Amino acid sequence: MSQQTESVLNNVLIDMARSFLQYVAEAWPWVSTQDQSVEEQVNAIAARQRQDVADIVSLLTEREHFIDFGSFPTEYTDLQFLALEAMFDSLHSSQTTVCDSIASALSQLRDGGDEDAVNLLTAIEIRQKEAATSLKDVQNELATPSAK
Repeated sequence: MSQQTESVLNNVLIDMARSFLQYVAEAWPWVSTQDQSVEEQVNAIAARQRQDVADIVSLLTEREHFIDFGSFPTEYTDLQFLALEAMFDSLHSSQTTVCDSIASALSQLRDGGDEDAVNLLTAIEIRQKEAATSLKDVQNELATPSAK
């Protein structure tokens, strides 16, 4: 495939690997003892996203393309030492960016005729939309008084 195709894939990889969800998973946000299951759920969603990153890495490696993992945006560092509950707006915004990035990449890859990449990103798009829904469910669970 073309260098352009691999660059499109790598850009999606960066958006997912350096999403706010990944930052939160690495930053150990505070949750109360009663809400430990909520933290575990967020970490599970992040792990699924990391698996999607690994799937893109596999395809790029197979194609012998240099992989750039990017870096976390510096504005994330202002969001350290916060309760998980305070991070959901940023989590939702970041997940929307990830889904938009995938949709844009899919359009470009379809135009370029890269069937393998289209199939991979189509599956990833479904999982990342499910992740967005799961984050909303987790937020609702955390906000429900009976969960506390």
